[in-house]
Amino acid sequence: MLDYSIQAYKLLFSTLVSKEYSVIANDNSDETQKQNLIILRHDIDAKPLKALAIAKVENSLDIISTYFFKINPTILNPQIVKQIISLNHCIGYHYEDLVRNHGNFSKAISDFEKNLDNIRKLYPVTTICADGDPLSKYNNLWLWDKYDYKRFGIESEISLDIDYNEYAYYTDTGRSWDGDKYNVWDHVKTNKIFPQFHSTFDIIDAVEKGVFPEKAVINIHPQRWTDNILDWTKELIFQKIKNNGKYLIVKFRK
Repeated sequence: MLDYSIQAYKLLFSTLVSKEYSVIANDNSDETQKQNLIILRHDIDAKPLKALAIAKVENSLDIISTYFFKINPTILNPQIVKQIISLNHCIGYHYEDLVRNHGNFSKAISDFEKNLDNIRKLYPVTTICADGDPLSKYNNLWLWDKYDYKRFGIESEISLDIDYNEYAYYTDTGRSWDGDKYNVWDHVKTNKIFPQFHSTFDIIDAVEKGVFPEKAVINIHPQRWTDNILDWTKELIFQKIKNNGKYLIVKFRK
């Protein structure tokens, strides 16, 4: 079985469920008081059909998650979004307004409000998550240094409103669970050291042995996950090239 395949994805979450982890969409749920808890999110940066495939797998396991869509018309496909909603998942806004406006805060907040209104035509979005553009010197989270997202009816910015000293954070950014050297913006603030894993199978092994953290946020980019060997190979090659560039950016910025 290949890592970053749909089969591997299903094995990961079926293992978590078998070990009595609750998998929920966001931290606004009453279930956050439970132990053995996963907050599951997806950043939809490309290939929305891959997001639908993942949503179907999760529905088959009776788990839910939040799909954070960019506003781009090639990504925010209404038919696909509606199908994901029909599978009981939540929709969030994966915003990039400060980067798109080259650091112009007033234009960025105006676009944020307009784009949020547009995505709310499909779903009553109350959760947002910043996109991290490795080529930009701007961090979309900086928008909230000047403005308050709660005045737009937003209950949670998932990078800011979760206590990451309580929740371990795992992301497949860079197509590697321990890819910090390729990771430009996708970080969270924490003072705690949690166990690190390289492959999906390392995580599965930790869950089976009972050494995976009791609480975690898992961030998945669905475009990385496929059983189609041609798509899988293309993604592998593209990500290796991209990681080399991101590695240089991280090194330069340090």
